[in-house]
Amino acid sequence: MTTNDHDIDGKNELTDALRWQLRAQRRDTPPARDLWPDIAARLQSQPQRMAPPRPRWLTPVALAATLVLAVGSVGLWRGSVTPTADAPVRATLVQREAEGMTRQYQAAIQEMGAGQPPAELQPTFDELDRNAQIILTALSQNPDSRLLLEQLRRTYARRLALAQRVAYA
Repeated sequence: MTTNDHDIDGKNELTDALRWQLRAQRRDTPPARDLWPDIAARLQSQPQRMAPPRPRWLTPVALAATLVLAVGSVGLWRGSVTPTADAPVRATLVQREAEGMTRQYQAAIQEMGAGQPPAELQPTFDELDRNAQIILTALSQNPDSRLLLEQLRRTYARRLALAQRVAYA
């Protein structure tokens, strides 16, 4: 005698009986009569709401307004005034964020009042300051680089953390 996974304590007839009952449950029964004529009659009896016709002039006016809006937003996006040698170039969002971050960093260093670091840590401070200047120079050449902005943030955070350790030690 082989055992079945569905066999409960060796009573195979219970499993077979249950299986046959489940198969008997599935029966498709068509409706007693055709339902479509009643559905069609109900649909026809409902009042049909017609949308008021749109004026014929509305489509060309809407198309022209969309075109003006598109051209205007492209003009604003590209900058309406081209920079000349006399006019300063507008700073991008990343550049403004970097400038704000630099001001906050300098204010935090002044507020901490960190004096001269120990001689053994001076090369580390110098290296972090040099890296910050390199990143700021790179940001002036690539003003929209979020990667450089994030690297500047990390460099300032490391420099501040090191200055805090020196100040509170």
